[in-house]
Amino acid sequence: MVEISVKATFITACQKTQVKEEEGEKLHVVESHWLALDQLINDVVEARDWYDTNIWDVFDSMQIPIQRSTLDKIVGCALDMAATESYKNRRVLRMRVEIEALVDEQPNLEEGDAYCVDVEADDFWETVGAFRRLRKVVVEKPDEENVCSICLSGFFVGSEISATPCSHVFHDRCIRAWLKKCNKKFCPNCVTMLA
Repeated sequence: MVEISVKATFITACQKTQVKEEEGEKLHVVESHWLALDQLINDVVEARDWYDTNIWDVFDSMQIPIQRSTLDKIVGCALDMAATESYKNRRVLRMRVEIEALVDEQPNLEEGDAYCVDVEADDFWETVGAFRRLRKVVVEKPDEENVCSICLSGFFVGSEISATPCSHVFHDRCIRAWLKKCNKKFCPNCVTMLA
């Protein structure tokens, strides 16, 4: 078993004014997550994409924007610890990861938030499965016809949105809230099952 204690510091982008440069707000979040070592190893061996792994879910649940190279380093450290002679007899390997993330706006990590999934919910695994099938897409050009069909708002150029396997796109927060509320996990546009 691996216990990963993640300390995330979210820093909002600084606003430059004519008089002075204002310092952005900071939000510190610390959470511990437990992962089975064999799950972590299977993720490394079998995963075609990091978005389908348990380690990705840890950071995604905390709304931490993270690159694959950083995940590679974290997983590499965990596997190195597991292979080290002095750690072999331990039941739990403990890691602490500290990340600073520059964000446009502070995440909302309250229970009612679209990113928080109730572990006790009957449809927990279906919701997590549907979340894993979403892929991130960056909006490259303005398109007035392409809007999120859940909130009916457009997408900003350069923003990251979520696409379903059926290629429909939504604001990440909108599609996650939709999937949390629905008993059956399907695309709101074409009713393709996502879990």
